[in-house]
Amino acid sequence: MQFVGENAPVQESWDITITLDSRGRSRIELKAAHLSEYRDDKSITRELDGGVEAVFSDSSGVTTATIHAEKGTIHPNGDLEAFNDVILTSADRTVIKTSYIKRFASTSRLWTDRYIVIEKPSETIRGYGLESDDALKNYTIFKASGEAELKP
Repeated sequence: MQFVGENAPVQESWDITITLDSRGRSRIELKAAHLSEYRDDKSITRELDGGVEAVFSDSSGVTTATIHAEKGTIHPNGDLEAFNDVILTSADRTVIKTSYIKRFASTSRLWTDRYIVIEKPSETIRGYGLESDDALKNYTIFKASGEAELKP
């Protein structure tokens, strides 16, 4: 058997779909062009690349939001990270663009400290940092500025 290196993946898959369930409260379906699995003595980390899509659903199976990104990571504790050209879209068509977002499995919260742009039909908000629920309905922007369309 040939040694391939200490940092080589132990498993790879292409055109994958993974479903993560949060104890019946919500569900995430992840799709990616490529998955690499890395193991050490204590944990398994899965790296996703080639385009990643995460579809969030509530306990009734209704889609609440989606995330598209170039790359992603699934951590052993269920936390997810998305990197590079990250676009989040809510069911009400709110669009959030950033370069990085993390979802904490324990709280079902989304978080970033990076530059963000939130686009709604009548307003655009820019800023740095965001914390939100999975559905992108209740969010806090840490440092915000914006523009709104005034209707007569």
